[in-house]
Amino acid sequence: MQSLSKSIEQFIYPQYCNFCNAPLSETEQLYCSKCRVNDVQYSKLENWVLQLKTHQNLDYAHSFYWFGEVIQTYIHHLKYFGWNAFLPRLINNAVREIDLPNEASGAVIIPIPLHRIRQRDRGFNQAQAIANELAQQWNLMVDYEILKRGKYTKSQTALSISEREKNMYMAFHLTKSPPKAVLLIDDVLTTGSTADACARQLREGGSRWVGVVTLATPKKKKIFR
Repeated sequence: MQSLSKSIEQFIYPQYCNFCNAPLSETEQLYCSKCRVNDVQYSKLENWVLQLKTHQNLDYAHSFYWFGEVIQTYIHHLKYFGWNAFLPRLINNAVREIDLPNEASGAVIIPIPLHRIRQRDRGFNQAQAIANELAQQWNLMVDYEILKRGKYTKSQTALSISEREKNMYMAFHLTKSPPKAVLLIDDVLTTGSTADACARQLREGGSRWVGVVTLATPKKKKIFR
């Protein structure tokens, strides 16, 4: 029983690095500084919208980091436990690596919404936490209400490209006229199907420029490096 309690305590408030098992200092979380620096890598993708499998309605796409083990663990804790203590440092470092396009200078930030049932069950939307940090860094406004998810969609993880597009078809709707320029925000960007489905609604509502920025993307094709 005691070992189980220690395991739970280590999971919630870990005292040792998840990589090397070294003791963590008071300022370190989940991973020691050495392992975190070695694993967390900037993607350096710049605008990779044309490499997305689905990008018909998107003008811009940027992902700050490669989806390595450290980033994956952080996002998991953000997504399912609401733990966002790492976000200010990660985002503060990442925004120094990119220059937003001129079209985004007056854009409104919109976090990609969860369905109300999923948000009720979790108690939060991880995209909103990321959006709040980015809004402060870029001095942009955030709108949480303009875009809603009306269709309860299953997880995209195991779906093909066509299945993802079908899963997202008409999943989102607008509550009012959108701004001319929008920056969508999410945690991970893979095929672009979710972001493009949002962008489609925004464009039909009157937006002229739509981009998406995410914390991470999986490392895959050599042309991205």
